[in-house]
Amino acid sequence: MKTLKPHRKIQGSLSLPGDKSISHRAALLALMCGEPVRTHNYSDGADCASSLKAVEALGCKVEQDGANTLLILPAETLTTETAKIDCGNSGTTARLLAGILSGLDITAEISGDESLSQRPMKRIVEPLRELGARFKSVADGESDKEPSSLPLAILGGAHGDIEYRMPVASAQVKSAILFAACAGGGQAAIIEDVRTRDHSERMLQHFGATIETQHPRVELKEDERDPRKKTRTVLDDWKLRIVVKGNGKLSGGDVDIPGDISTAAFFFAAAAIGKGEVTIENLGLNPTRTAFLDHLKAIGCEVHVENRVTISEEPRGTVTVKGGKLKGRKISGALAAQLIDEIPIVAVMACFAEGATLIRDVAELRVKECDRLEALIENLRLIGAKVGSVEEDGIVIEAKGEMQPADFVSHDDHRIAMALSIASLFLAGESTIDNAECVAVSCPRFYEMLDSIKH
Repeated sequence: MKTLKPHRKIQGSLSLPGDKSISHRAALLALMCGEPVRTHNYSDGADCASSLKAVEALGCKVEQDGANTLLILPAETLTTETAKIDCGNSGTTARLLAGILSGLDITAEISGDESLSQRPMKRIVEPLRELGARFKSVADGESDKEPSSLPLAILGGAHGDIEYRMPVASAQVKSAILFAACAGGGQAAIIEDVRTRDHSERMLQHFGATIETQHPRVELKEDERDPRKKTRTVLDDWKLRIVVKGNGKLSGGDVDIPGDISTAAFFFAAAAIGKGEVTIENLGLNPTRTAFLDHLKAIGCEVHVENRVTISEEPRGTVTVKGGKLKGRKISGALAAQLIDEIPIVAVMACFAEGATLIRDVAELRVKECDRLEALIENLRLIGAKVGSVEEDGIVIEAKGEMQPADFVSHDDHRIAMALSIASLFLAGESTIDNAECVAVSCPRFYEMLDSIKH
């Protein structure tokens, strides 16, 4: 148990560890690179360490190259024996690695911890099989049975072409398909109706892949009733189409990783609730990841961005958030998909806002490290908020006066633990939380950094 003491005055500046999503991709794509990959500000979280261990197990070497730089050296020959790779708690490692290995024809068995072994893998197995990949369940050994979870064996074969319309918004599934086609020499065209984070597309381009992002075609015609006007017709029924043509090789090179905006969300939320001010430098500002900053503005905060620059294809800058009088908001559809990792802290902020916050279309939260919707309902009720589920894909939250201290249950989920730790700052007394160490999955120094902005 960790004791969490209230502390309402929040102010300070931070520099954060590297973005998790970008770190994973830099490590895993090194398997296809002909030159070393040098990463600056690689994430220090346990999940990203799983990706480093995976590439080492396959023959790459990982070396420290200065205080904050890692050098990933390509293997002269990737392992030809069946590699056994433990992905720990990292779904990103498991899904993206499955795509790469199926294209490289490397036989491997992928496993994970108890939590990861319960998370769905059928969502990548189905499209990768369309590319020609072969899998079998390690548990029952049947190659003709479609594995739905870890552990699973990858048998290679992804050398075909695919046009795949994403049934659910998922950057991990999209990336697994793109990486498989890139490794296997085929072509993949991914159609997105809801835009997802595009770190994979940016890094593939940075490493020299042939990749194109297409937008819907638009036709302009003169208005029959008024020749001075034109009518606009969208000819395609999708939002984005991403096409990659693979040849099995990437160039490698330097990758400068900005601070993780999903981690920043917790510190910004502390400023928001406490009417304080927090500044974070070198923060990732990829436009597919900045919905949380827009959310802060929408609920009553000030957000200022300075020193914008793009390095290694990824925009970043200095962001300052000033808290204010918070209000409830409805979140659904594409916005819910863009905020999926930040929903736990969005829900916590709702407990300190005027009016109700309704969050819909987030069923994906039920298959994360835990059932995050149920974890939020359970814990936020403990502090006195009015919280309920909305069908199977949503939650509604409303404040009910001063929030009370509680004995929180983290469910071994790093984002739940961090969100509840922020809530504890603004309660009427001391709280506790079990297994606070699980924050190390994404941010081992979370509590140290949180202490630094308490004033």
